[in-house]
Amino acid sequence: MNTRDQLIAGGENGKSIIAGDSGRSLFLKRITTRNEFTRMPPEGSRVPPEKITVLKQWIEAGLPWEQGISLGNSSWEPPLKPRLITLPSPIKDRSHPIDRLLDTGLKIRRLPIPPPISDSVFLRRVSLDTIGLLPSPTDLQSFLNDPKEDKRVRIIDKLLAQDVAYADHWLTTWNDLLRNDYTGTGFITKGRNQITTWLYESLRTNKPYDLFVQQLISPTAESAGFIDGIKWRGEVNSSQTREIQFAQNVSQVFLGINMKCASCHDSFIDRWTLSEAYNLAAIYAEQPLELNRCDKPTGKIATPKWMFPEIGDIDPAAPKAERLKQLAVLMTHPDNGRFTRTVVNRIWHRLMGRGIVHPVDAMHTKPWNEDLLDYLAVRFAEDGYDLRKFMRFVMTSQAYQARTVIQQAEPTEGYVYTGPIAKRMTAEQFLDAIWQITGTQPLTPTAQVDRAERLAKPSHDPAQDTKLVKPVPVTAKWIWHDGRGSMKAELRKTFSLKETPHTAIVLATCDNAFTMKVNGKLVATSNDWQAPVRFNIASHLIKGENSIQVAGEMFGGSAGFICQLIINHPDTQRVINTDRTWQVRKADDAWQTALEVHAYGNGPWGRILDGKTVTPGSFDLTGPPVRAALMQNDFLMRSLGRPHRDQVVTTRPSALTTLQAIDLANDEILTNYLSDGAKRIVGQKRTRDELIDWCYVYALSREPTTGERTVLIEVLGDGKDPVAIEDLLWIIFMQPEFQIVR
Repeated sequence: MNTRDQLIAGGENGKSIIAGDSGRSLFLKRITTRNEFTRMPPEGSRVPPEKITVLKQWIEAGLPWEQGISLGNSSWEPPLKPRLITLPSPIKDRSHPIDRLLDTGLKIRRLPIPPPISDSVFLRRVSLDTIGLLPSPTDLQSFLNDPKEDKRVRIIDKLLAQDVAYADHWLTTWNDLLRNDYTGTGFITKGRNQITTWLYESLRTNKPYDLFVQQLISPTAESAGFIDGIKWRGEVNSSQTREIQFAQNVSQVFLGINMKCASCHDSFIDRWTLSEAYNLAAIYAEQPLELNRCDKPTGKIATPKWMFPEIGDIDPAAPKAERLKQLAVLMTHPDNGRFTRTVVNRIWHRLMGRGIVHPVDAMHTKPWNEDLLDYLAVRFAEDGYDLRKFMRFVMTSQAYQARTVIQQAEPTEGYVYTGPIAKRMTAEQFLDAIWQITGTQPLTPTAQVDRAERLAKPSHDPAQDTKLVKPVPVTAKWIWHDGRGSMKAELRKTFSLKETPHTAIVLATCDNAFTMKVNGKLVATSNDWQAPVRFNIASHLIKGENSIQVAGEMFGGSAGFICQLIINHPDTQRVINTDRTWQVRKADDAWQTALEVHAYGNGPWGRILDGKTVTPGSFDLTGPPVRAALMQNDFLMRSLGRPHRDQVVTTRPSALTTLQAIDLANDEILTNYLSDGAKRIVGQKRTRDELIDWCYVYALSREPTTGERTVLIEVLGDGKDPVAIEDLLWIIFMQPEFQIVR
């Protein structure tokens, strides 16, 4: 109502107020009605009769309104078409476009340019942001020792090229956005379908974002779960039907528009109307869709219609599948700046701690730097809607590589950029980091995804020079001792590594039972030879000499042990099989060459290992350790902020809750991880000081201070007590410095 034009344009089909016709003006009906649901004002005193008379006269007179008079500042409305931005001149040597745009704002406000972070802080930040994992102590030392000036750019490229690790990490964000999960509401009753396999593959192959969205809106069978939403059991209100869910979810995820209010009535918080929400829903509907206002039928039928007809519209007479194709094209239209602004704003928020528009679902809100948002949106489209390329663009700026700002309180609407904001780890990042250090990750993921690694060769275009690692055929032999004496066998294998591997996947079984240690640390037990075990021992291997020790036992009948170890480095692969290179302990404790009992496929066991490498849902021999994003939700992750995903979640809460504080102090799941991890770490046989440094560098990417070391030495004792090591882990993992991406 700030201007005459806005007043006339308001309401359903512009009927809020009709110049010269007070009887048909909804404006007067609302302030005179006795209906408690539609009256205006909703509460308090009514408009006095004498003032209603004046308003009627004003409407009948044609709404005279003196030119230039406004009742207030109009809400900001972003232009639909992206704006082309002319970059300001760089300040000093800061030529990156993001720095040029941000530095100009800082200069105008007379604010300092945030200083850069150290190499160690940078590596931890960029690793957690790209692949969601901590850099290992070896990786950190290698990066710190690299003297080349372009090492930060090269490590960004290296991390973004890790297809599986990238998909493992960003699956969390897109599962939240697309309300996709593995268990929970709708899955038991078949009222909901996963899109996990399609989504994971789309992330792993870096599918262009415009194609990604088109395949969600006009879907295949694999990707239809998003727009199909949830079919709730029993009766639901009109705003929870699948058609309205479609309108709400598509507008929120891809356009940053809140249609939830408009799904019940004309929105009170922005300009979207009930008609617009239902018209968008009607694109998905199989049957004519009647508008319901506050869950009451209105008698009006929605028309399949796009929200921004200036770039095209939907043919209401077309069948549903064709309407969805048309919507997919309109959503990703080059002139739809809301589409590109929304996604770059979401990624900026993930990387920099706060959106350029914030909250990220309020894209009608004026950004704190409109030129920056439009520049990023246009560049993203020009770069082929490449999400990883956009992340690289942000990460290579000095703004991303600057020291984080310490926030005394949650920023308000008056937020002014002074540098990136530190972020709390997600529940998944927190668990992944703990699993990295303790080696306690699950063996098999819940998510049905293909995690076969890709080996990249050096190339000017690595994306064009990658190949999928093929499952390795089983060439191992069944081995045992010479059959005389004990029904037990002690077997061992020693080998040397020039560097710690990326993955080291074991596939093994023994008739009838076995335990395995790697470098003295227990890693597996089994008493069912018909269920071969698969697990990753990369975290237990070291540079230099390594050993595998197996204690096998037979209960009668045949005896034999078989094992195949696949060691993957970034560009090489090595296979270690059970064969004559293994040794067996004799009765006099001397070691001798193991006996090859049978070649694989012979003997009573058949091809027991076949089908254990690439069957859907199994732990692939070429796959890396299981990640938290691939596991179903549990009480600990739920406490730490992982949602049920019954609704779209675009931003998880950042504040620590009482429940989180309690669970971080004594949760049973977390306690078991740390207790088991401490026992594993004992087997790695580090000295006390080596253990302190290793844990600190792995967890925090720095060595402990003198004061910290004094305390930790007192806690750890001689470094051989698992209980003391568990205390050390609690001390490190509970530090805010560990839980924050700073």
